[in-house]
Amino acid sequence: MEERITLNRRYEIIDKVGGGGMAEVFHGYDTVLHRDVGIKILRDQFIQDKDFVARFRQEACNAAGLSHPNIVNIYDFGSEHDINYIVMEYVVGRTLKEVITDSGALDYQTAVKYAIGIASALKQAHDHAIVHCDVKSQNILIDTKGIAKITDFGIARAFGQPSESEERGVIGSVYYLSPEQAAGKPVTAQSDLYSLGVVLFEMLTGQLPYDGDTPAEVARQHLTSPTPSARRYDPEIPYDLDAIVTKALAKNPLLRYKTDDDFLSDLRRVETRLRKAEMSAEGPLSPHHKGVSDETIIIHSEEMGDGLLRKTPLRDDSPDSGVAAAEKEPPKKNKTKKMLGLFIGAILLLSALIYGIVGYSSGDIAVPDVKGKTLVEAEAILKDNNLDFTLKEEFDAKVPTGTVIKQSPGAGSHVKAGRKIQLTVSKGAEPGVVPDLKSKNLAEATEMLHAAKLAVGKVTVQYKEGAAQGAVLSQDIEAGKKVAAGTKVDLVVNISKGQSVVPDLKGLTLPDARERLSSMGLMVGSVTTKEDNAPKGTVIGAEPEFGKVLSEGSVVTLIVSGGKKEEKKQKESSESPSRAAKTYTVSFTVPGSGSAKQVKIVASDATSSRVLYSGSAAPGTHLRETVTLGQDASVQFYVNGALVEDRSL
Repeated sequence: MEERITLNRRYEIIDKVGGGGMAEVFHGYDTVLHRDVGIKILRDQFIQDKDFVARFRQEACNAAGLSHPNIVNIYDFGSEHDINYIVMEYVVGRTLKEVITDSGALDYQTAVKYAIGIASALKQAHDHAIVHCDVKSQNILIDTKGIAKITDFGIARAFGQPSESEERGVIGSVYYLSPEQAAGKPVTAQSDLYSLGVVLFEMLTGQLPYDGDTPAEVARQHLTSPTPSARRYDPEIPYDLDAIVTKALAKNPLLRYKTDDDFLSDLRRVETRLRKAEMSAEGPLSPHHKGVSDETIIIHSEEMGDGLLRKTPLRDDSPDSGVAAAEKEPPKKNKTKKMLGLFIGAILLLSALIYGIVGYSSGDIAVPDVKGKTLVEAEAILKDNNLDFTLKEEFDAKVPTGTVIKQSPGAGSHVKAGRKIQLTVSKGAEPGVVPDLKSKNLAEATEMLHAAKLAVGKVTVQYKEGAAQGAVLSQDIEAGKKVAAGTKVDLVVNISKGQSVVPDLKGLTLPDARERLSSMGLMVGSVTTKEDNAPKGTVIGAEPEFGKVLSEGSVVTLIVSGGKKEEKKQKESSESPSRAAKTYTVSFTVPGSGSAKQVKIVASDATSSRVLYSGSAAPGTHLRETVTLGQDASVQFYVNGALVEDRSL
């Protein structure tokens, strides 16, 4: 039997249980305290970097000061015979990534429960001035009791600050990076909350919000692409839960959750409602009340108006009383009695009104205005005013999903404490039904998607013998499924090897069009500007046109909107000399290692595009070019046909 390795004469290494780009994880045993432990050992390629190892130890020391039920606790760390290790709590279970991979999207309550646990753990870390920097489903463990525990505190931070002596090649967390991390800016606690938003999105949909062929492409999407709605993948996701995800994924940190407590407060509010909805078939997220409910038992005066004044007369006008009395009483006495009756009636009515006004003002609450608020915000406002609510949903393409369109009673009305205010919330644009696109050519598929209020997403090419050239082979969302309006459907198109197809570029900005063409193996040729009602700088046409099959490497000419004529004149009259053509010096260092790379540098402005450099260059070569460009100047760098940087000048 092979002898086990023991670290520090205490920790026995039993067997390997996992690993990542930086370290391997082993099941171990603490021979002093007689307990199972996890042992993480730094990979050999990092042990010579003293600066990295020092930060690794410092961060491990910081994380060891954290104690929380949702954190994998660190017990010890050390170094022995060039083995740098961290000893931690041993968790029996699976990573959250494995759970999602095996089972798909989680149910809403479980996803919220896990999110609350991780947010609580992050709050503990942030309160100790520790930013995790690498929150992702691979770093979240789900134990056998269903408790979520986050691990790898501090290691990611050390990895995020590499020394100058070595270029780090591991970018395993790019799918969870906050925009500020992707831009190389300082991280804060809000960066962790963004990453947790990505994890919550993943738990609810089984998908990641952004995808791409390269890490750089995914990072760019974190910076520039619109935040996708989780409801694209599951239209049944509650609107308030979708609103939480959207807020967490705001690209501007100022629009994101400002504190862990804010995030936790919204999550717990949704958790409470989901629990109530599970206990009752008539939960607040799906009200289906029939008949007379407890809402209509009490009829409030402000809803009835002056109908309360239409009382039955105080006199009894039945034949056995009033008529007989009129026959017996002389006219004068009858008139006196009438006057007395009116006087008494007026006094009683005045008393009733006074009582009603006093009672009305002493115990009622003014309904706040929550129109235009998200459901999460509206619920918090109503709760602060001791009011509850019921929910009604309507499609409205002009109002963002999850936003309150109207309320009843209206703002300013007075109601009793605990009253349920009916909120009508936007469901966004009416969902479209995904058509069957198989065997259609790209132009036909696009037309069918537009008719269904949907759009073409990513188009990839693949050759299948026997299939028609240019025909759709598959689609990422199955035919017949209802999805949110505007949802993009990714397509795989049959194209022979060495050929490609012109994608739909209309509405894209020039950089996005270049990136789309590059992903299809095509290049941008000349760029012309034409006055058009489309937003300035967006593509309005291409030659060859959309759907045409071309050889890879072919050039596509673009036509870009210059805006309306009136807008152009106004802009020209207000432009300063500083916006005129300028000369730039562009420098670029060829990345990577090994053999020479094919490098192309393309410079562009609002009216044209030109190739500055095209040729072979060894990694590490410094290229330097000078170019004169007009407005909206930018330069794109391609290595082996892939766009690696799009730099605005």
